[in-house]
Amino acid sequence: MKKNLLYLIVFIVLLAVAGYLLSEDKGNSSLEGPQNYAFAVKDTASITKIVLSDKTPNKSTIQLTSDGWILDNEYPVRRDAIEVLMETLYRMEMKNFVPQRMVPEVEKHLAVFGKRVEIYEGDQLAKVIYVGLQTSNDMATYMKLEDGDLPYAVHIPGFNGFLNTRFITEPHLWRARNAVRINAANIKEVEMIYPDSLEASFKIRVFSPDSIYMLSLDNQEVDRKFSNLKGKLYLAACAQLKYEGEIIPSDPIFARRDSLLASTPVFRLTVTSTTGKVNKVSGYKIKAAPETIDYDDPKSFYDPDRLHGFINDNRMILLQYYGLRNVLKSKEELEQD
Repeated sequence: MKKNLLYLIVFIVLLAVAGYLLSEDKGNSSLEGPQNYAFAVKDTASITKIVLSDKTPNKSTIQLTSDGWILDNEYPVRRDAIEVLMETLYRMEMKNFVPQRMVPEVEKHLAVFGKRVEIYEGDQLAKVIYVGLQTSNDMATYMKLEDGDLPYAVHIPGFNGFLNTRFITEPHLWRARNAVRINAANIKEVEMIYPDSLEASFKIRVFSPDSIYMLSLDNQEVDRKFSNLKGKLYLAACAQLKYEGEIIPSDPIFARRDSLLASTPVFRLTVTSTTGKVNKVSGYKIKAAPETIDYDDPKSFYDPDRLHGFINDNRMILLQYYGLRNVLKSKEELEQD
């Protein structure tokens, strides 16, 4: 009887000690949950910076500023991408434990293919998560905390799918797809040049919000048929111009970037801000696939929907004619009522 009572007392003492240690481990961070699988961030508003990297090596640093989320201290971030990431960090949780026999293999995959995700609150590194491959049924993703002992299968309740693609490490996939990074209200001048049709080319100059003029490129004469409203609409179209995607060195067409830059573009757009900042966008025809060409129709020699392009003669992009519909205007079109 006394022996059983002793065991009971020891058990109670150990239980009390364990409870105390667990309460101490919770800390003051907004990153909640049991220490080994506290993947979720319950207060995403406290996040100020996220660094995502992999072994390729890709690395993207996104930081919250007074102007919103910025990539690598320079580029605005895609709103949809940051919203999806924040939702994932808030909602994801452990789905199940990894079977003991599979732990070594999952750990190996995390080491080779895993993405490192650093989450900062203020200037403090609050959490590091390693994001691995999806489970065999594609319904969860293997993850591990840097200070955790084991990997776990993580999911979002109610969502059928894996999560690793939401943790983007490639910088070009984070960038907002604005071809022109100047607000319409801050545009001082726009120059549109069509090398094959200089008579269609023009320049728009802003003297004040109510004083916007279009000038001929050849003699700089003011076009009296051009209205202030048309000027405002055109400036807005330039400021809202977006590209479809960025062409990177791993894309086969990237090898032709120098030859494209040396060729004659369809158009060359130059936008200058009130502070002197200059954004340039140029577009180049894409040859159509041979099987789509009608040799009786010269227009069929080129892609009717897309153009290759460059931002500031540097970043190679893909443009859509549809997205350019309000920008690719001739001088004559802008003169019309």
